[in-house]
Amino acid sequence: MEDVFRDYGQFENIENKKIICFNITKTYLLSERENLYECTRKFWRLNGERAKNAELVFAVCSKYIVGVFKPTHWFLTDSEEYSGRWEFEGEEIIDSPFINMSIAHLVGRRQNPVMYINM
Repeated sequence: MEDVFRDYGQFENIENKKIICFNITKTYLLSERENLYECTRKFWRLNGERAKNAELVFAVCSKYIVGVFKPTHWFLTDSEEYSGRWEFEGEEIIDSPFINMSIAHLVGRRQNPVMYINM
């Protein structure tokens, strides 16, 4: 899997953007939802007020950025199964220069699927 992502470089937050990274490896690789946006936007345990400050959301698979989104709205889900979790609505930035960049140097051996950068 990692060979697909090689040679795209390492992500550096030069512009000091406020970013939330969601590890979607399992959901994405198992195609548990219909597309990348749906894999990324739903059912996260996080601080919603903090999330509202994010300028970008990164979808991360195997420590590589596979999707970049500009969130426009954060809200608690209506799903009874995932009560208390957050989701967002936003726009995918298909031509983002960050796509396929590694964030391995930032992630380390994290257990939490949510990571904040510059927040």
